[in-house]
Amino acid sequence: MKLEHFRYLLEVGRLHSISAAARALHIRQTTLSAIVRSVEEELGYPIFLRAPGGVTATVPGERFLVLAWEINLKYEELMSLKQHFSGDDPTIRLLLPPSVGSCLPAILSQEFYRYELRGNLAFEECISVSVGREILKGPANLGLAYLTEENIAQLHAEPSYAELQIQCLLPDRIYLVVAKSHRLSSLREADITKLYGERLATAKSVRDDAILGEMLSHWPRITRFSDVDLIKRATLEQGMICFLPRYTILSEGSWFDAPQFSVIPVKNTQRPNRLFLCLLHRPEDTLSYQEKILRICILDYFWRFRTAHKGCFSMEEGSYENGIPSLPAGN
Repeated sequence: MKLEHFRYLLEVGRLHSISAAARALHIRQTTLSAIVRSVEEELGYPIFLRAPGGVTATVPGERFLVLAWEINLKYEELMSLKQHFSGDDPTIRLLLPPSVGSCLPAILSQEFYRYELRGNLAFEECISVSVGREILKGPANLGLAYLTEENIAQLHAEPSYAELQIQCLLPDRIYLVVAKSHRLSSLREADITKLYGERLATAKSVRDDAILGEMLSHWPRITRFSDVDLIKRATLEQGMICFLPRYTILSEGSWFDAPQFSVIPVKNTQRPNRLFLCLLHRPEDTLSYQEKILRICILDYFWRFRTAHKGCFSMEEGSYENGIPSLPAGN
């Protein structure tokens, strides 16, 4: 099995279609179909179920795609490291919080490499509240972060962050996510204070959550996972619950179909359940040409995403006072 085949199969899983994936990858559909069959024969189990409307991952196929995503990401990191030390093409770094890092790298890579520029993208995990500080420290000049109104006000008020540019991409909030088979799946709204008895799956880096606050540190039955795809899998296979932003649930970069889950609004969170997915970066005149292109790719993608999900990410979800920037227009 070749390393490039992981990327091909991930694209099929993302688009739920061999023909659409072949067009996106600029290869023949017959070639891609043959690659999928050869990989399945090598593994000894089917990765996808074929149907007239497209393909869906099998149960072992879902696990394969999660592992394939991890392998592909590590391979990209190795290539970026090679370029960094060989002094060849520049490395363009983007900081991502765990909830976004599970679904966005493949999408942005596809957008960015269409420009056929010199440069290698490197996606680095960073908790949201640290993204601004890490950008000012370098070497990454761009990052995405889930911030509250309080977080943004603090950044605006701190003189050392004066040069940091903040653009809001999406208003968002967290939801309770459970498998359709879970006994809580029929709830219209979940009181978070009544969920302490449930087994909770969460990201390993989260301690003081932006919305849940210190609730996580007191949760009696909690398991921390390295990425969001493993968290979702735990909700499907182990009857656990999790809390995720709506973008992470709806993003086409996720390898699990939304119909497998119940997404439930929550109340009585420790802090107001209002988040803003923001793009943070140094002043535009200090960015390299490749970084400016990546910034455009990010703005374009989220403009299209908001347009496609207008009912889910409305401006009414949060107040845009206290220095919170307006949503950027599409380019």
